[in-house]
Amino acid sequence: MIQKSRLDSEETMRKEIEIMNGFGSRTTGSKGHQEFIAWLKQQLEEMGLPIYSDTYPFERWEEKRSALKINQEDIPVSSAYPYSGETDENGITGELIHIKNRDFSKAKGKIAVVEIKMIKKLPLGLIINKRRAFPDGTRITSGDGDLVLTSVLRNPGLKKAKEKGVKAVILIWKGVADEKVKDQYLPFTDEYMGIPAVWVNETEGKKVIAAAKRQEQGTVILEADKQVNAPTESFHVILEGKNKDETILINTHTDGINVVEENGAIGILSMIRYLKNKQLNRTMIFSFVTGHFRLPVFKGTSQATSTWLMGHRELWDGKNGNKKAVAGITVEHLGSMEWKENEDGQYKATGNIQTEYTYVGNAWLGKIWEKAVEDRSLTRTVTLRGHNKFEFGESQPLFEAGIPVIGLIQMPDYLMANSKDREIDKFNVSLMREQVKSLLKATIMVDKTPNKQLGKSDGYSFFYGRTW
Repeated sequence: MIQKSRLDSEETMRKEIEIMNGFGSRTTGSKGHQEFIAWLKQQLEEMGLPIYSDTYPFERWEEKRSALKINQEDIPVSSAYPYSGETDENGITGELIHIKNRDFSKAKGKIAVVEIKMIKKLPLGLIINKRRAFPDGTRITSGDGDLVLTSVLRNPGLKKAKEKGVKAVILIWKGVADEKVKDQYLPFTDEYMGIPAVWVNETEGKKVIAAAKRQEQGTVILEADKQVNAPTESFHVILEGKNKDETILINTHTDGINVVEENGAIGILSMIRYLKNKQLNRTMIFSFVTGHFRLPVFKGTSQATSTWLMGHRELWDGKNGNKKAVAGITVEHLGSMEWKENEDGQYKATGNIQTEYTYVGNAWLGKIWEKAVEDRSLTRTVTLRGHNKFEFGESQPLFEAGIPVIGLIQMPDYLMANSKDREIDKFNVSLMREQVKSLLKATIMVDKTPNKQLGKSDGYSFFYGRTW
């Protein structure tokens, strides 16, 4: 079904990944993000495709430098807390106080020290409902997404700390490997808090707690750039099909911080190159959205794509003469290899590819995805149904709009690592190419499938999901 000679080579994909990485961190509206968007648009313009853009203003925050000192001794910081707050170059100095149960009232005028215990055993059935797996025996991987979920479910409550007059907050990861928490951009879902906060790993955290017990002085430094009415941009291109009234939406987000978060745009470029001279049945809309890393502003009803959807009902809702989206394909986190903590607590490569979680809107789309991955040499697929209002990634807005969707999303432990090398050592271009091939196969099969067979989205399941 897919002509290998027409699909971008591994060399081409690798080159474009390296170009993307060269822009550095691509948090929403940052210089690196703007440069990446400009480069993506240039590639599309060179294909002769008109580009339709939407620009949005928002308040941008970006870390410049973070540090921690206790009695003039430097304590390594694992990462800054995004959109927490900021200091000048000299930082904020105060007495350290170890608090528990978020009782910030004891820390007025001081620097609060808070331990965040890792959630090791997630109640997976509350957030995931497994449909099928391929090859047989493939299972949901325990611990996937644990850092992100811990940062949300055990959020320290910085707003409360600010209200209680706390000067700054030091957060200590507990029960997780030091190397795993390094450079983690977490949580990425908070509003601006107005109080500086930094993370330290468990090893360094022991020093901080000991200093707090001795009522020693500490200095938190978190310099940041702030910009009011910063511009950021979503855009889309269209490949016309014979049927102008029905559409297939293919989407991703462009903001991210490393080689896999987010490389979906590179995958979509390859898909467009393959499809642009092919006779299509339905019209295809390729959407590159901003705001995934600023969800308090851009999430709309769920994720950043919902903001784009609300602004372009003419392309999908089927009302008042608008085009009707019959299906969606979401492309995220391609080429991810698995890294986990081993029995000795060391954070290492397992040698496996990362589990390929794929949301499918109904049983028929599940069959299409199984067909799309069946000839792969590298696959570890688990298909899911949106469950208890959870659907991770940018497929959720399509799903909630009632559009039957296939949404590929690997969730490696390093997904939010804002490291200098952008986690390039954990990326596999051969896997990425196989995934793009599967996404193309699925897109072509969906395009050839009558509406009656494509059916409707099943909607969320509820209560305790299947995880085995």
